[in-house]
Amino acid sequence: MEGSTPSATVLADIAAVLLIGLLLTPLRTRLRQPVVVGEIAVGVILGPSVLGLLPGHLTDALFPPDVRPHLAVVAQLGIVLFMFAAGWELDLRLLSGRVRAVLAVTAASVLIPFALALVLAAVVAARYPWLLGATASPWLFAAFLGIALSASALSVMARIVGENRLQASGTGAMATACGALTEITAWCAVVCLAAAARGPGSAGSSGSGHALLTLGQVACYAVAMAFVVRPLLRRMLRLPVGAGGHPFLALLIVGSGLLLSAWVTSRLGVHAVIGAFAFGLAMPRDAAEELRHTIELPMRHAGALLVPVFFALTGLSVDLTGLGPRGLLAVAVFLAVSWGGKYAGARLGARLTGVPRGEATTLAVLVNTKGLSEVLILTLGRDLGIIGDRLFTVLLLTALAATLPVNPLVRRLTRLPGGAAGVPRRPLVATTAEEAQGA
Repeated sequence: MEGSTPSATVLADIAAVLLIGLLLTPLRTRLRQPVVVGEIAVGVILGPSVLGLLPGHLTDALFPPDVRPHLAVVAQLGIVLFMFAAGWELDLRLLSGRVRAVLAVTAASVLIPFALALVLAAVVAARYPWLLGATASPWLFAAFLGIALSASALSVMARIVGENRLQASGTGAMATACGALTEITAWCAVVCLAAAARGPGSAGSSGSGHALLTLGQVACYAVAMAFVVRPLLRRMLRLPVGAGGHPFLALLIVGSGLLLSAWVTSRLGVHAVIGAFAFGLAMPRDAAEELRHTIELPMRHAGALLVPVFFALTGLSVDLTGLGPRGLLAVAVFLAVSWGGKYAGARLGARLTGVPRGEATTLAVLVNTKGLSEVLILTLGRDLGIIGDRLFTVLLLTALAATLPVNPLVRRLTRLPGGAAGVPRRPLVATTAEEAQGA
């Protein structure tokens, strides 16, 4: 935007992203798609695939290269707030009674697509080596592809569970629990992968040693969060609100701790969202309603306002014009491996642990939900040089294509007898930023 300062351009760009997302809301709602699909669509529309085709280089005019780093900082803050709210609302104690089934479904829905992805990665590395990143070794690429194709999105899954009123069903509780465990597993694997990719001699033993060192540091961080930070938070947050003090002080304590936790994990070589999610897990679950209202609502709404910027920036980096027939074929192959592998694995694991057929089918569809985590993982893989821009676009389209049929299929399946039966439970994770953005 000619004549504007970078800060003014950032404000105008955020407004443009939010307004276009608002305009797309009726169409997205009519197609029964989650919010993340509309947010990435905003970026694609504003990027080289649509707006960039018009004369005048409108994409660069609206989003100048020198402004995008500032937008990235805003997006990072939104993601940190979003993942904190998701971590605080996740209560693993609600898994009692179905732990065996949840573990079986999670393991099968991750291991089968991961194994298929390893085979597919070997073929891609041998025949299409230009799809790999500049610094990726074949084993690093294979592991990354396995993670990307076997991951699920907890936040988007929680949104779909809520939209279909499955919060009080065993199916919804199991799906959300599986999504949480899958996401935690994926991020643990990403920690190892990022450490190996960044470490010296990443293809050999030095890279493995660096990965082990990083994992050890992360383990120490986790112990500190569980046995130092969590008790301190419980003690500090109980006094101000419960004793009639200043509730705003609690917001300052949590806000500063959240940002410091995100900073620590970034310094450890792990993404900041891990620190934000972990800090949310450390928050006391028996907090007073006034405390949740004082802290959770402001952070949830701020995250809802800023997270669309991240997805829009992701869409801006996607150029569909250079995809071609071979790219579309690659999307179809990756989708078959990801969707087919996760569906088969989840359904098999559910049936082997005694879950009824209708519930197992609904559960197998729900675990195919993709979203924020996949976009973050793909972005990290591109930044680390494991995948190139073309493969990033293919895998991002694969994640979107995997998510598109989930909500319509779940709506149809839940209308069938036994489609979403089960023991009534309250939701493991309430919808956070996506809920605030509206249906």
